[in-house]
Amino acid sequence: MAQKTVLLVEDDADIRDIVQDVLEADGYDVVPASHGRQAIEFLKGVRETTPPALVILDLRMPLVSGRSVLDLMRGDQMLSAVPVVVMSAVSQEKPDGATAFLRKPFSLESLFDTVHTLAGMEPTLATA
Repeated sequence: MAQKTVLLVEDDADIRDIVQDVLEADGYDVVPASHGRQAIEFLKGVRETTPPALVILDLRMPLVSGRSVLDLMRGDQMLSAVPVVVMSAVSQEKPDGATAFLRKPFSLESLFDTVHTLAGMEPTLATA
């Protein structure tokens, strides 16, 4: 099966690195972004050619918030179909426009389950 691209938008470098490492080890091509402005630049560059299979998005970030990225995606015809997993230590529930929600801290098992379900790729690593 072809590698699927995941846009990972997280300002905490430790969380971003861990999530990127485990998803890449599981066969995904991960594009990291440390803030919402980087995410928007990436999405605008690929929106008409090859949008990511999934976006994992932190809500609270510098420069441009995750909420702003989510609103931009949902208002764009080409990006509106891309599933978005919002992760947050602050929010208690899935925000409007998000496909799924992971409350920080989350388990790797819940991350794998969510990503595999939404990105449509069979797992290659044991998650148990």
